[in-house]
Amino acid sequence: MKNAGRILAVVALVAAVLPGPAAAISAGPRFHRLRMDGYVGPPSAEGRHAMANLLIRAGKKDVRFQVTAATVLSGGMLASQIFSRVRPYRPNFIFRGPQSVIGPFEHAEPGTRLRIIGMWRAGGSRDFMVASIEKR
Repeated sequence: MKNAGRILAVVALVAAVLPGPAAAISAGPRFHRLRMDGYVGPPSAEGRHAMANLLIRAGKKDVRFQVTAATVLSGGMLASQIFSRVRPYRPNFIFRGPQSVIGPFEHAEPGTRLRIIGMWRAGGSRDFMVASIEKR
């Protein structure tokens, strides 16, 4: 009877420990769909605080973008967590996608208000796969 109890305890322990690491391995990279609203250029002189002050590489140009609102549309992170992960790097994001989509951002005048939607892959990547950029 003692052996049956020990075996049951070992099986329960193994079952409790294995699903976590096994799920993390099989899941692969996690993609997060992010929507950012903001404007091109340096922070506002009016003293308004942006959610994030980003430097984004679009084509061959680095563009400053002040995020005033952001929402994670899919994925298990908050927008603030994504910004915290890319904050130490310059540029923070590297836009990937067709030139027809990225071009308007690359050539936008300071003060232009934009909404950007795309995918970011967690795990150390700065690549941001742009789905759309529209003027607000």
